[in-house]
Amino acid sequence: MNGIPVARLFGFEIRIHGSWVLIIALVAVLVVGQLEATSPEIPVAIRWLVGGTIAGAFLVSVLAHELGHGIVARRRGIEVGPITLFFFGGSASFQLESDRPRDEAAIALAGPLVSLAIGASFLGAAIVADATGSGPLRAAGTVALVLAVLNLVLGGANLVPAYPLDGGRIVRAIVWQRTGDERRGAAAASTAGRYVGWVLVGSGIVIMFAGDTLDGLMLGLSGWFLGSASRAINRRLAVQDLLEDVRVDEVMERDVATVPPQLTVDTFADRLLNGDGMALPVVQDEALVGLIGVSQLRRLRRRLWPTTRAQDLMVAPPSLPVVEPGDSAWSAMDRLRRTGLDGLPVVAGAGLLGLVTRRGLAAMVQSRARTRGVTLR
Repeated sequence: MNGIPVARLFGFEIRIHGSWVLIIALVAVLVVGQLEATSPEIPVAIRWLVGGTIAGAFLVSVLAHELGHGIVARRRGIEVGPITLFFFGGSASFQLESDRPRDEAAIALAGPLVSLAIGASFLGAAIVADATGSGPLRAAGTVALVLAVLNLVLGGANLVPAYPLDGGRIVRAIVWQRTGDERRGAAAASTAGRYVGWVLVGSGIVIMFAGDTLDGLMLGLSGWFLGSASRAINRRLAVQDLLEDVRVDEVMERDVATVPPQLTVDTFADRLLNGDGMALPVVQDEALVGLIGVSQLRRLRRRLWPTTRAQDLMVAPPSLPVVEPGDSAWSAMDRLRRTGLDGLPVVAGAGLLGLVTRRGLAAMVQSRARTRGVTLR
């Protein structure tokens, strides 16, 4: 999975994508440049302190946006996996998909509403500070104003009708509600995102020729990102077609190795990292009690392997979903995507039959694509 785990809030694992290093640096540089132009009397060290503070606060604002998605999704009974913060927001905004259009719209709206509320709060604080405060208070009001603008832009930009932005999900929900066809809703979101992407790329090129290279480049890159994400919807629909009539028992891995909960990680780590499996079920007295995947293992420092037991590292119920042999392979892939796990146990009653993994599903997709002459791109 993408991102580095940094915290756990309200029951959600929070991850930060590496792109945030660039984003924080860019926000800090822009703030410092603005302060240099408007308030040259401020010492350089203070400018950078303010720039760093605003950049960090913007990161927290994006986190609040994504937590809005996650909390509403959880209240509506939807599985919530790790939340990874990206440039346009986070993974929650396009991982938490509902089986009902009304839930889809509510989840999509939650993030922008949080951002707009935060932006309005900062804007109010900035106005009050500027009207009634002294020098230091007005300086704080300037910081609040910058954060207000960033949050209002974040909330407004995410309402643009282009997947994977929240506005694209709202388009999907509206078309889905009107037609009763989720696939038509997804296709509409893809089309809207593609058109918006083209407009942004074209606008960026015009702005670059007008002399504003940085803003034009950022706008063009944003359009390219949206266009790429829209094409991802079409790939997903193609994969759904390839797997819609495949059962879990046709793709699951049988006779998988298991580990007891008391076993230390160092005794089985090589089986995950260098072996054939992506996950190991944790079994006690022939009953499934958890699952350890490659992603959990890679987050654990090697020096802790000898003292960490399987039961300390495993994902256990109710966070660990299970599937049955007759379930569709597409639903299993969707649950893997939502939860961020490396595998799902396949059970019948209380017995463990095997695992369905990302690798097994990918192999089935590739095989069927070759047979049917389908190109996934």
